[in-house]
Amino acid sequence: MTIINKIEFIIDHIDPLGQGVFKDGENIYFIPKTLPGESGTARILKRKKGVHFCELISISNKSDVREVPLCVHFSECQGCHFLHTDYQSELSFKLSSFKRMLTPLNTNVEVEIISCSKRAGYRNRIQLHYNKKIKMIGFINPRNNRIVPVPSCEIATESIRAEVKKLYENKTWLKLVPKESKGHVEIYDSPEGLKINWNKRYSSGGFTQVNNEMNSKLKDSLNLSLKELNPSSILDLFGGGGNLSESYPQNRTVVDIYQEKMPSNFISLNLHEEGSLQTFKNLNSSKFDTIIVDPPRAGFPDFSNWMEHFSPQNIVYISCHPQTMIRDLKKLLESEKYRISKAQMLDLFPSTFHFEAMIVLEK
Repeated sequence: MTIINKIEFIIDHIDPLGQGVFKDGENIYFIPKTLPGESGTARILKRKKGVHFCELISISNKSDVREVPLCVHFSECQGCHFLHTDYQSELSFKLSSFKRMLTPLNTNVEVEIISCSKRAGYRNRIQLHYNKKIKMIGFINPRNNRIVPVPSCEIATESIRAEVKKLYENKTWLKLVPKESKGHVEIYDSPEGLKINWNKRYSSGGFTQVNNEMNSKLKDSLNLSLKELNPSSILDLFGGGGNLSESYPQNRTVVDIYQEKMPSNFISLNLHEEGSLQTFKNLNSSKFDTIIVDPPRAGFPDFSNWMEHFSPQNIVYISCHPQTMIRDLKKLLESEKYRISKAQMLDLFPSTFHFEAMIVLEK
């Protein structure tokens, strides 16, 4: 049997990962760096049971919203997904994806878009991977696990871009890298200035949102919702340093994993551990009328048990990975004890397929 490695395509729509989708009978093809209505040629990299993952070879018919990418690394780097189109189109693709994700929740609430003022120069933290044996440093391409050099990442802040440029000049990074032959370096802006960590865990200096402007907009949006809800007591789960609930310092309890000593209303607890709810009840017997949940990408599998126990009047779920948020919410909404009163898409990660979502539920 002849195995076809190249295909001619016409893109139907953009999927949640920012890839163009082409369907041919029972076969489906995912082609990054393409736009709806475009046709051209792609190379099949991987196939499994009628699903094909491809790379773009050429475009024969371009979309009217296609633009020249502002980053020279766009065609090789998998970090950004929408630099080949304008920002309004990017937001439209993200909104369509979010609405499709919301379908299992059977809600007709309007989704509000909160956009960012800039698509580049916003990211205050990046992580580069290195391999001393092959003398390469850059981002990892998830398709082949190879390092892609990025001496000029356009979405990073100006100070980070300047530092990255220094690392690449004359392979300076080779003189600075620790003894490990493979590893990573994290470069980030902090209130004390630019910081560089070699081979430490991500956000070892403390987690912060990567987009300062949109972090402020997220907090403003949350505070507006909280003002409308008028909470008397707040439980802030996965709350970190209390970034989201800081406007209510006197009547909140914040839960996360802490290495250092925290104020008495901050409880150190791994919320992903089995039995975390019982552990929390042993430590704190308070009741809460409002619960904020802002978990990592894996979501909060024990979400419904926590909500059933506390039965709060209001829930605000914030997520950087809406699919896991919707998984967590579905079971709770099936109980018909809560309804969705607000849904927002906040573009904390312009130029990429990622975005933050906030859903407010009321009893």
